[in-house]
Amino acid sequence: MLNYIALLIPLFLGLIALEWWYSIKQNDRRYHAPNTVLNMAVGAIDQFGALLYLLLLYMALVFSQKHFQWLILPNDWRQWLLAFLSVDFVSYWYHRFSHRINLLWAGHVTHHSSSYFNLSNGFRTSPFQGLFRIPFWMILPVFGFDPLVLVVTFKVIGLHDFFVHTSYIPKLGWLEWVIVTPSHHRVHHGKNEMYIDKNYGSALIVWDRMFGTYQEETEAVEYGITSKYEDDSPLHAIVFHFKQIIEQVRKTRGWLNKLKVLLMPPGWGVVYLDVAHVDINGEKSTEKGVVYYAIWLLITGVLGFVGILFSYAILPPFTVSYCFLLAVGNIVQSAILLNQSETANFGFWESFRLMGFGLFGYFLLETLIPLGYLVMGWIFISGIGFAVLKSRYFGKKSQNN
Repeated sequence: MLNYIALLIPLFLGLIALEWWYSIKQNDRRYHAPNTVLNMAVGAIDQFGALLYLLLLYMALVFSQKHFQWLILPNDWRQWLLAFLSVDFVSYWYHRFSHRINLLWAGHVTHHSSSYFNLSNGFRTSPFQGLFRIPFWMILPVFGFDPLVLVVTFKVIGLHDFFVHTSYIPKLGWLEWVIVTPSHHRVHHGKNEMYIDKNYGSALIVWDRMFGTYQEETEAVEYGITSKYEDDSPLHAIVFHFKQIIEQVRKTRGWLNKLKVLLMPPGWGVVYLDVAHVDINGEKSTEKGVVYYAIWLLITGVLGFVGILFSYAILPPFTVSYCFLLAVGNIVQSAILLNQSETANFGFWESFRLMGFGLFGYFLLETLIPLGYLVMGWIFISGIGFAVLKSRYFGKKSQNN
C-alpha cells in the first residue's frame, strides 16, 4: 500500500503545482507559499503517523472480527459495495462527532485551521484524527466485513477527499445531489455562521441530506476557524487545541465539569482560552539564505519521503524509521522557516538535529553503501550550509535575545 502512496504523492504535488500556477495567472492569491509548505509538513507528519495507526487500525479490526463478528458476508463484489456504503456512513458520523465533541475536535481542527483553501489542504490532517477514528471502524467487522476490505475502502474514499479541496470547480449539476463535490466541501470549511457544522459527508452527500446537516453554497466562503489562532507552525497546528483543552480543564472546577470539557461541543463552559504561541522576539527576517536553506530542506525532504516509500520493503526497519524521521524533519523545519515561526533557539536545535542524524547514520547506514553515502553526503552539505547560515543569522538572533 505504501508503494501506491509513493506514486500518488508526486501526482498530488503536480496537481497542486498546476492549481497554484492557475492561481498566479488569475492573480487571486488563493495560494501562499509558507501556508502550502506548512500543509505539506502536517501531511508528512500524518503519513509518518499512519505507519502506526494504520497498523493499529488493522489489528483493531481483526480483533473485532475475531471476538464479535455477528454476520458473514459473501467474499465478492457485494461485500465491496456494502463496504463502500458502510465506511462512508461511519465516516459521516465520525466526522460529525469530531465537530461536536471537544476532544475529537482537537484532532480534527488541524484540517480546518487554515485561512486558505486549495488542493494542498488535502495534506493537512493531524495523526490524532487517524487514531481517534479507530473505535468507530471497529463496529464494521461485527457485521461481517473483512478487515483488509475495510482498510482498502477507507483509503480509496480518502482519495476523493483530496480532490474536493479546490475553489475552482463550480457546482456540478445533478451530482450535487449524490456525491460530495468541491462546492459542498467549501461550505464545510467555511466559518460563516450559516456554514458552520454542515456537509460532513466524505464521498456521498446523501447522509447530510438524510440527517439534516446539508447546506448549499449560497454566499462567498470565509475559511478558517472562529477561535483565535496563528497558523505559522505545523506542530502548533497539530497540538494547539489540545493545549487549550488542558488549560480549560485545569481552570474548570469539579470533576464532572472537567469531563464535560472533553465531551461537550467546542467552546462549552469557559470561553476559548488563547494559549500564547512562542515566537521570535524582535524583527523577523526574510534573508534569502534562510529561504534557500528552507527550499533545500523541502526538496530533499519530499524526495527522501517518496524514495523511502518506494524502497521500504528492502530496507531494515530501523533504517526506514531513521530515513522517515530525517525526511519529515526536513519538511517540518522548512515550514517553520518559511512561516518565520522559528524560536530563538532554532539554530541550536537544527544543529543538534543534523549532528544527531549524522552520528546515528554513521553506524546505522554503514552497511548500506549507496544509501549511506547519499544520506551522509546530504547531512554534510546541509551541516556546512547551516553553519554559515547560523553564524550570519541565527547566531545574531540568539545574541539579541
